[in-house]
This record gives sequence, structure tokens and C-alpha cells, in this order.
Amino acid sequence: MLWLDKKYPFLFIGFLFFAAGIGCSPKPTQGIYYLEDNLCNERYSKAEQSLLPIPFRGGQLCVYPDYHISSGIRTPLDLGDAFALVNRLGLRLPTPEVVDSIYAHADIKIAPIPMPPTSEMTTVAYYVRHDSLINAQFRGLGFDPGPSLREGLKAKLIAGHKKDVVYINPNSTKVAIYGWHRLNGNPIQPYSTVHHSGYYDYSHGVRPVSPEYFKDGSWIVW
Repeated sequence: MLWLDKKYPFLFIGFLFFAAGIGCSPKPTQGIYYLEDNLCNERYSKAEQSLLPIPFRGGQLCVYPDYHISSGIRTPLDLGDAFALVNRLGLRLPTPEVVDSIYAHADIKIAPIPMPPTSEMTTVAYYVRHDSLINAQFRGLGFDPGPSLREGLKAKLIAGHKKDVVYINPNSTKVAIYGWHRLNGNPIQPYSTVHHSGYYDYSHGVRPVSPEYFKDGSWIVW
């Protein structure tokens, strides 16, 4: 490369600008956004899943491809534990705007699976059962619901299978939920703060997202 520097200095400088732009291009490739995957995951290295970028406000926002998973199960959390999780990861909870954008740009959309609203809906057995029904839907579509669905460059952004715990004042006595989109794009759950902050059930999911989005070469707090 030294010969290029001496003989064609302007060409060399241009090459540097081109190379620098590869890792942070706001333009997605077709399907999965391979170049921006690295940018998201370098920025938010504490994340438990490989973050994926989605279009957001003219830039790109980094999001979990799936909901929070514990011991291989999509595990709901109450508001306090949800905030503890995202704070530990350096991320944040989504808003309804972000939830809608995630659904709009999801690679795999599955139908919601409501279960009978009984007194058992807040039990571990209930959300383990719900998780198995979700995975059965993925298998029916020809996808492996295991780690290959969520990790690395082959990760897929998936949506439609949970209501989101969405951002609200951390000191709120209520939990905010929204989403669970039907295949026609309409959410089952409008924005709601009916439940107390300690409540969660099988239908809730926590999907961490980045507190910044990338636009025009800069990270912007939203």
C-alpha cells in the first residue's frame, strides 16, 4: 500500500474514506443488513443476542431479533426486572413506534397465539407452553427455532408472537404494554397501563433496543 500512497496520494485518501464507510453505511443490503450488524454489535457489545438494524426516522436503530430469553425460553419480566435488564445491557425498552417498525421490517412474522385467560396465565408452566407453541409455528414455516434463528449473520428479525413491555417512567406504578400484531398488521393489544408494575403473564415479551439510532454518520439519542 506504500506505493499507492507515494504514487497516487489522492487515490489512497479516497480508498481510506471508502473503507471507513463500509462498516457504517446506513444503506441496508437485501434481506439481512450484514454490514450494519457489525456496527450494532460493536456499539452494544453487552447485548445477549446479536442485534439487528431496522429503518428508523431516516436512519437505523439496533434491536434484538427476538424477545428476552432465559434458559432457552422467552421469559416475561415485570417492569422493574425489565428495566434492570436493559440498563445492564446499555439498551432501553422500545416505544409503540419502535414496536410497529420492528413488525413492519420483520423477516419472519407469525400469528399471535392467545391462550385461555385463566389464573394460570402468570405461571411458569403457562409461558413455557406458550413458547413451545411459538416454536411449533416456526417449524411449520420451515425455520429452526433454535439459536440459528437468532445468532450471527444468519439471524432473522421475528415478530408477532408477544406483546411488548414498552417504555414508561421507571418509577411508574403501572407497566405499559403494546403490540402482539396480527398477520394483517393490526395489534391485538393497544397501548395499555391497566396492570400494576409487578404484573406479567405468558403473553408479555421484553425486547431490548438501542438508545440511539445511526443517521448520516452519527449516533443520535432518541
